[in-house]
Amino acid sequence: MLDETRITRSGALKLSAMTAVGTAVAAVAGTGVSIAGAQKTYGEAPSLAAQVASGALPSVDKRLPENPYVVPHKWLTVGKYGGTLNMGCDNNEWGTSGFMAELQYGHSPLRYLRDGLEIGPGLAEKWESNADASEWTLYFRKGLKWSDGHPWSVDDILFWWEDQVKVEELKEYPPDEARSGKGTLMTMTKIDATTLKLTYDAPTPLTADRLAMWVNRMIGPRWMDPKHFLQEYHIKYNPALDKATWVDTFREKQQFHRNPGPTMTGWMLESYEKAQYTKWVRNPYYWCVDSAGNQLPYIDRIEHINYQDTEVFKLRITSGQIDYVHGAWTGLALSDVQTLRAAEAKSGMDLRLWDGGSGTSSMYFFNWDLADPKMRELIRMPKFRKAMSHAFNRSAVRKAIYFDTGELTSGTMSPKALEYNVPGGKAAYQEWRDSAIQYDPARAKALLAEIGLKDTNGDGFLEMADGTPIEVTLDYNANENPSGEHVRKSELLAKDWNAVGIKTTLNPIPSTSIDDLWRTGKRMTNVAWEVGDGPNHLVYPQWVVPMEDSRWAPLHGNWYLVKGTTREGAEADKDPYERTPPRVAPEPGSPIARLWDLYDQTKVEPDVNKRNKLVWDMMKIHVEDGPFFSGVAANTPRIVLVKKGLNNVPKRDDLALGGLVNPWIHPTPAVYDPETYYWDNPAAH
Repeated sequence: MLDETRITRSGALKLSAMTAVGTAVAAVAGTGVSIAGAQKTYGEAPSLAAQVASGALPSVDKRLPENPYVVPHKWLTVGKYGGTLNMGCDNNEWGTSGFMAELQYGHSPLRYLRDGLEIGPGLAEKWESNADASEWTLYFRKGLKWSDGHPWSVDDILFWWEDQVKVEELKEYPPDEARSGKGTLMTMTKIDATTLKLTYDAPTPLTADRLAMWVNRMIGPRWMDPKHFLQEYHIKYNPALDKATWVDTFREKQQFHRNPGPTMTGWMLESYEKAQYTKWVRNPYYWCVDSAGNQLPYIDRIEHINYQDTEVFKLRITSGQIDYVHGAWTGLALSDVQTLRAAEAKSGMDLRLWDGGSGTSSMYFFNWDLADPKMRELIRMPKFRKAMSHAFNRSAVRKAIYFDTGELTSGTMSPKALEYNVPGGKAAYQEWRDSAIQYDPARAKALLAEIGLKDTNGDGFLEMADGTPIEVTLDYNANENPSGEHVRKSELLAKDWNAVGIKTTLNPIPSTSIDDLWRTGKRMTNVAWEVGDGPNHLVYPQWVVPMEDSRWAPLHGNWYLVKGTTREGAEADKDPYERTPPRVAPEPGSPIARLWDLYDQTKVEPDVNKRNKLVWDMMKIHVEDGPFFSGVAANTPRIVLVKKGLNNVPKRDDLALGGLVNPWIHPTPAVYDPETYYWDNPAAH
C-alpha cells in the first residue's frame, strides 16, 4: 500500500485521501446534526432543514457520504446560505446549458487542484496503482447518493461501461483512460459497491491524470449514469421499447443539463428552454462540505439566460442585472474592459483578469492533408510554413486585439503545462515559443524563393515553379462575429501574406459544411481556433500528435484512430480521400511518424521525468519541422466579473498559476468549486 498523501505529478505517484469533516459548525450554517460515535457535525441550508423537519427529506447526516469531500482551497471562508446567482451568455446555445456543466465537477472520480499541478480526490476518496501502473483501484466514498436520494454505486459506472460503451448503437466511445499503453481496452472489476479495479495489459501511468480532466458526464467522458433512472429507457432492461427510437430517447434522458434527472452535481436542473435559459436549484444530496462541515452549495439557485444579442447581454451586465461572468462563452473581449470598468458603479461588478492559459490566442493552421496535391506538397514544406510565420506581424495583432497583453508566440500548448513547469521545461518551452516568431518579411521572401516560388506573370504574386498560381484562403465559419478577434486577426494576417507575394483572401464557409470540408481535405486552413489545452501534453495531445480529424493533419489523425483495429487494412485499394473515414498512413521517417513513435513510448513509460523528456523530444520536431500550427500571443487575460458582495470567488493572485480559463481539460471554473460562492446578504439576492 502506498502512503496516504495527495498525488502530485511533480513526483512519485502517491495515494490520496481526505481527512474526516471537522466538528465545528458555523453560526451561519443553519441546523447541525451530531453523529454519535464519529462526533461529526454537519450544517445545512435552512430550506433543507425545514424539509427535514417536515419529513420530506432525511437528516443531513443521512444525505451525505460517510466521508464527504472537504473543499480545500486556501482562499475560502465559511459562507452563508441562500440567494440566487444570475448568469448569462450571448447568443450561444451551447453556453445556455453547457456552461452550467462546465461549472460543476460533481461526476468526476478525481479532480485537478492548484491549477493542475496536483490531482486530488473526488467521488473516489483514495486510489492506488501497482508498481508498473497496469492495475488501478478506486475507492469511492461510502454513502454517496444521486440527487433524487437513490444510492450511488460502482454499478452506475458499469452501466456506462457495459451497457453504453459496449453497445454499438449508442456510439459511446471508450475514453483514453479506458485504454492501456498498447491501446487495448481495460477490464473493469467490481470489488464491492464502492470499490472498482481497472486492469490493463500494459503500463498506463496517466490514468489518474485522465480521471481528473474535463468534467465527466458532459464535456468529457460520461464515466457514470444513474442506472436506476435510465434503465427504463434502455432496450436491454426494457425490451418493449421501440428499436427504431429508443437510442434517441435514451440520449435525451441522459442529458442532465437539458432534462431534469438525477445528478451528482451541486445544483440540479429545474427547467430548460432551448436557446433561452436554464434554471438550477441546490442538490440536497450533494456530497461536498466546507471546512466547518456545512453541506454545499451555499447559493440556493442559479438562473442562466441566453441573450440573443451580444450588445443586449453587455447592457444587462453594465446595468447590474448579471452577478457573475466567467471567461468563456460570454462574448466579452479585452476591448470591453474600458466600458465595463466605467460602468462598475452602476453594475456593481468587480472586474478581474485571470490568465487565459492559451498557448496561441487566435491562431491559424494549414491542412497537412489537403486534397490538392500541388498545394499539399507546398504546405508540407517546412520552409513554406516558416516563411508564412515570419511574414506575420504578431506584434501588430497583439496590439490591435489583445492590447499588448500575453507573450508573443509561434504557438505551443498552454504555457501552464506541467512539462514547462519542471526543471528543464522552461527552456524547452521558450525554444518552441520563439522558433518562428520573428517578424521578418525579407527572410520570408528569401525562404519562399529557396523553394522555387516566383512571380512569373508579373502580377505581384508568387507562382509555383511550374507556373501554377498560389492562392491561400483563410477559411472560417460564416457565422463568426465579423468584428471578433478571429476575423480581425485574419484580416491582418491576409495583409501580411499579400505583402510577401502570397495571394491571400478570407473565405467564409457555411457552418453546415465547414467541418466535413476539413476532414475530407477540401479546406486549406483553419483560422478561428486556439490551442487552449493543458495542463499536461499527454492527457490530451491532439495538437502535438495527430490523433483525430479536426486538427492539422485530419487524414493522418483518422489513420491513428483505426490503427490496430480490423479497419486498419481495409480499403487499401481505395484513394485515401475516398476511404471511410478518409485516412492515410504517414511516410516512414516523416514528422508524423516520429511524433507517433514518441507518443507511443510515453503511454507505457511510468517514470514522469522520462515522459517529460519524450515530450520535449516531440516539441523539437515541432521546432525543426514545424510550425504545424501558429499563434499570436500566449496567455492573454480573460475577463471575470464578480458582483460586489459575492464571496469566495478567487482572485488571480489566489491561484497557483494565475488561473487557466481557456483549457478545456482543466475545467474552469469547476476546479475552483463555485458551490462555495456565497452572498454577504443572501436576502438581497
